[in-house]
Amino acid sequence: REKVSDAQTRGEVLFMDQRQLLTFGYIPDVPLVAEYEKKYLMDQAMGETAASTFPAFYRDLENRRFALIISDPLHLPIKDSDYRFGEENNAWVKWVAAPILCYYEPLVTLEEFKIQLLIPLESISPDCVMPLP
Repeated sequence: REKVSDAQTRGEVLFMDQRQLLTFGYIPDVPLVAEYEKKYLMDQAMGETAASTFPAFYRDLENRRFALIISDPLHLPIKDSDYRFGEENNAWVKWVAAPILCYYEPLVTLEEFKIQLLIPLESISPDCVMPLP
């Protein structure tokens, strides 16, 4: 709550995941940005419209629209076909996780709760793969 409240003084807060915290009032007064919610983004990443869906998301990331992003922990490894749900993982990494980590960095990762708080980077990460998909 403290990190969210502090971030709200600097801009919008994006709950990509953990939206139950908003729904049940554990964290009040944060509007849900439905077009960037995890399940919706995953559907888009797996669909045939990904290339037309994500440019606005990437512009918002590049412009550091969000003072704080709440997500499950973001990881970048690409998985091979032997990995269970490898295709889903790879779509998520390509279209969502890697682009976020170009412009945001983890502030806090709570592995036991599967929550990561990300804040804007001052400049593009040197690990960023450009151009974005």
